Amino acid sequence: MRILLDANIPYSAKEIFEVNNIAHVRDVGLGSAADADIAKYALSSKSLLIIRDLDFANVILHPFKTHYGVVVLRVPSHFKAKHIVSLLKLFFSKVKEETIVRRLTILEPGRYRIRG
Repeated sequence: MRILLDANIPYSAKEIFEVNNIAHVRDVGLGSAADADIAKYALSSKSLLIIRDLDFANVILHPFKTHYGVVVLRVPSHFKAKHIVSLLKLFFSKVKEETIVRRLTILEPGRYRIRG
């Protein structure tokens, strides 16, 4: 599975994934791109998008056909990079790829919901 981290996800989160399957939007020249452009890139590269932008949790704004899969992080504003990295590491140790591809996942500390 390929993964694309949005600009609002710490660059250090790349360390928990296989190097050749992970990119940060800064790595692909989309560091300041609009959400629609980032989603389009993720879809064309068949990458799961990990993002903190709650707009992506709205299936009317971002229907399932517009992305390859999205994990939206809902974390407290005081969370630091190490907390986000820890949350992602725990989540990806429990979840199988086929359960989140082409779906919307809302990830919060202590729980997650998968739609689609």
